[in-house]
Amino acid sequence: MKSIVIRTIVLAVVLVIAGGYLNSGTKPRMNIQSLYVVTDSESHETLRVALLSDLHVKNSPNAVADLAELWSEVIEQTPDIILLGGDYINDGASNQDVASIGSAIANIFRESGDIPVVAVLGNHDHWSGAESWTEYLSEAGVTVLENETVVLDAIGTCIRGFGDAFTDHFEYVDFPSTCADRLKITLTHDPAGAFNSKVEGLVLAGHTHCGQISIPLLGPLYVPTQAPREAYCGLYKDEQRQVFVSSGIGTSVIPLRFNAKASWDHITINY
Repeated sequence: MKSIVIRTIVLAVVLVIAGGYLNSGTKPRMNIQSLYVVTDSESHETLRVALLSDLHVKNSPNAVADLAELWSEVIEQTPDIILLGGDYINDGASNQDVASIGSAIANIFRESGDIPVVAVLGNHDHWSGAESWTEYLSEAGVTVLENETVVLDAIGTCIRGFGDAFTDHFEYVDFPSTCADRLKITLTHDPAGAFNSKVEGLVLAGHTHCGQISIPLLGPLYVPTQAPREAYCGLYKDEQRQVFVSSGIGTSVIPLRFNAKASWDHITINY
């Protein structure tokens, strides 16, 4: 029995390493998702959202060029809005110099045409300098939200951005009364914020990387969130909220993914 357990563990490690290396350089896929939201409006409409989270861009020209190529592909899909879910830098915990790469990343987001871009910050952005990221993104025309809401009249939508729960920047705020008859979307980095007792409706998040390394039958090795296990990846629903958690684009700590494909999400919201 002991030998079977050991062989199983060894096989799992081999699969993680092999699959991780195969996936580490793989181009992020476009994940297509449809969601349904109940609103006070009597009309039946759709909103096409591009959700990009956890880019974890390395400090290199090639990494920035890869992001620019990905951004062009997103723009080609002509979404109604682009939402950025945080963690723009590769490793904020190692004090990676945001000044050397932050403006280059933000300038890519500048190339969005008439498509509005709204962002929140992730844990790596707070660790590497939240004020700097807010400045770079804002200068590039990106609306950065930290426990506040923006009303986008052009697309009849309110976006509420919560601060990152993982770094204790979450603070609950209500949608303003002007959002009563509009589509309401909440954006945050760590999905744990979606499970505040006051949060209702649609929440889009990232942070988890869908586990990044997920063993078949066993699931993710480690997921740094207080969100329930059912909300580690993909769509979660209960009577109060529906939460969509993106797999994200980059990697953190180790440059490997296994059974957690890198992706950005093209979401059609029906309301």
